[in-house]
Order: sequence, then C-alpha cells, then structure tokens
Amino acid sequence: MNTLIAFQNITLIDGTGHEPLANATVAVRDGRIVYAGKAKKWQPSLEEDILNLDFAGKYLLPGLIDCHVHLSGSGEPDSQFKVDNGSMALKILNNARKNLAAGITTVRDLGGWNELEFSVRRALQRGEFCGARLMLAGRFICITESGADYYEGMYRIADGVEEVRKAVREQIRNGADLVKLGVTGAVLVEDGVPGATHFNSDEIRVAVEEASKFGKRVAAHAHGIDGIRKAVLAGVHSIEHGTFLHKDPKVIDEMAKRGTFLIPTLKAGLDVINGDRSKLPQWIVDKTIETQEDAQKSLGLAYKAGVPIAMGSDAATPLNYHGENGLEIYHMQQAGMQPMDALVSATSGAAKAMGWEARLGSVEEGKTADLLVMDENPLDDLRKLADKKLIRAVFQDGKLSAQQPSDAYPRAILARDCLTVGQ
Repeated sequence: MNTLIAFQNITLIDGTGHEPLANATVAVRDGRIVYAGKAKKWQPSLEEDILNLDFAGKYLLPGLIDCHVHLSGSGEPDSQFKVDNGSMALKILNNARKNLAAGITTVRDLGGWNELEFSVRRALQRGEFCGARLMLAGRFICITESGADYYEGMYRIADGVEEVRKAVREQIRNGADLVKLGVTGAVLVEDGVPGATHFNSDEIRVAVEEASKFGKRVAAHAHGIDGIRKAVLAGVHSIEHGTFLHKDPKVIDEMAKRGTFLIPTLKAGLDVINGDRSKLPQWIVDKTIETQEDAQKSLGLAYKAGVPIAMGSDAATPLNYHGENGLEIYHMQQAGMQPMDALVSATSGAAKAMGWEARLGSVEEGKTADLLVMDENPLDDLRKLADKKLIRAVFQDGKLSAQQPSDAYPRAILARDCLTVGQ
C-alpha cells in the first residue's frame, strides 16, 4: 500500500481566490491531492500508512506558474542569448531548475532555441533531473525581420498564409504545446517598432485555425493596438505584453467578452528601469522607458474591465533572472490588481490560460500535488513570493523537489534530484 503524505497544521491558500484557511490539512497520495480542507473534517482510513509533515505556522499554496519565460536566456544585458548547442542545452536545463528551486513549478516557454528545449523536457520527464514542468511553444513565428537574425535559434520566419500554416505545423511536429506568433514589432530588437503591425489578419487567422486542428492555443506577442486588435479578432488565446492596449477600450471589452488572456510581463521593463544599466545598450534603456507606463496603464484598465489576467515574467530579458519571477506578481498588484487576484494570476488563472486547469493551479482534490510551503503569508507583501529565505519547501508531483539546506525530510518523499531552495 502506498504511503499517504499529510501536510498538517498549515494555513491553506488554495489558489482559487478563497480566503486563507487556518488549521488545514492537505493529503497527497501518488502525486495527487486527495484532501484539502479543515483538519477536523479529514477522516483518513485507519488501515492506511500516513506520513505526517508538521508545518505548524507555515503557509501552503499551489506551486507558482509563469506563463511567459524564455529558458534560452539568462538576463544577458544585451539580450543576446546565443551560445553553442551543447552550452544552450545546459543553460535551458539550469534555468528550468532555477525556476523550480524558487517555487515556480510550471513555466510556459514562448520561444526556445534550435529545438533543444524539447530534449531538455524529455530528460525532465524521465526523472533524470528536477526542473519546472515545461509547456513549450517551439519557435517564435515571425515575418521577415531583423529579430530573426538577433535571435536566430529562436525565430522561424513565415511570410504569407501558406508559410504561416507550414510553420505552425512544424512546431506541432516538433512537440509544441502551443504556438507563439509575433504579431507586432518588439522592444528588444534594436530597429523593432513595438507599435508596428507585422502579421496581417489572414495570417493570424490561419495560425489560429491550424493550431486549433490539433487542439493547440495561440499566444500573440503584441505591443501595438492595431496588432492587438487583429489578434483578438482572429481568435488568439492570449495577448503577450499588450503594451498599448489602453488606446482602444473597445478591444479591452472584446478581450473580456471572449475570455482572451492578457499576460502583461511588467517585470521585463521594470528590471531595466530599476536595475544597473551600466552594461545595457542605450537603445534597450530608451525603448523600455518609452513603453513601461503604457504597459502598466493597459494592465490596470484591462483588470478593471474584467479581462482575464495571467502572470508572465518574461524571465530571460536584460537583468530579468530566472528564479526571481515571483516579483511579477507584486508588480501586477502595484499596477492596480488586488493582492489575491494577482496571486491567482500565477496559480489557477495561469493554469486556465495554459489550458491545464483540470490538473494544475490550485490545491484541490484530484489536482497534481505541486505545492509551495512558505514561512510567512505572501498576501501580506507579495514580494515575499520571491524571497528565497521564506520558501520552506517545494513539492512537484508530490515529491519534495527543493528544500532549505538545513531541513531534513524522510527519504521516501524526496525527488531523485532534490534541489536547494534558490539553487
């Protein structure tokens, strides 16, 4: 008989938006949650072996989900990720591990590198290493543009309807879980114009149509309002960045009506503005300063209008390091979201944006046991979510995957490659 793990004497923040529940118990068997609620209502079988983990005074919440990262980047000042393939595979793996060791148990990678991320995912799935669970988009599908030269292992150029269709099929053949489409120009391409529309409406529609055949979603990189509008009307599932969304309230209303997610990635800009700019190219600093207020304004208006919001840190961009992703949740609060709503955007809201809400994102019966144990209540100050001193333990699939170096747990619950928090 398999041992049941019981998390005892915790305050439960279940990731759904419900208020914290004190004196709770969460029970896990075979990597799945079988009970989550008041301790006094839990009635385990008397015949079952139970391993009790006493986390008195601690807070238990779902493992965090980041819907927008690039594992091929590590915060390089010039945003140039390129290394040889062997080094890149190790870099991707290392960044997946940094995420997990910071309590981010699942990430959505929106532009990998030479398909190496798929090899890393296979190694993680085989249990050879610990690392965040990966949802992968494969290559960033774009028009002919200079960004494809700067990020040559990440982009896939596709001009015209049939070439876009082919590019989508290629990503799905390679194992992509979703499709990433570059609908507008970018901030982190030197001659890129964020407000400029790249793909035409028919090209966006065919990407959505082709992805839908295979049950896949489309994420649209879109800063400019014209590109955002075209992408929303074409049926994409999420708008990444959405910088100038505030320029058209009708598009905001349409997103709310359709349930199109906004993933704002505020941290990417704030890390440049507030960080050490001494090694940053001036063009990155200038373009970031020009667009940051727009991004924050757009999130605030979208939130008020009822647009669904999911957390995405864009970890990889200049000074935006993997493992610090949780600060995005705080930045979203500062832009107008209530603390609990900001947290939900990184738990059940993020899982819904990914289409994985049936198994991830909340501490509820039947869900995968991805759990984060913290010493203090993160809702008191959302910056605590990125404070590694306060992260007590990280569980993935019911196995202890990251712990404080001074703590000791039974061998039976340890992942094969258990990490140190913040490693």
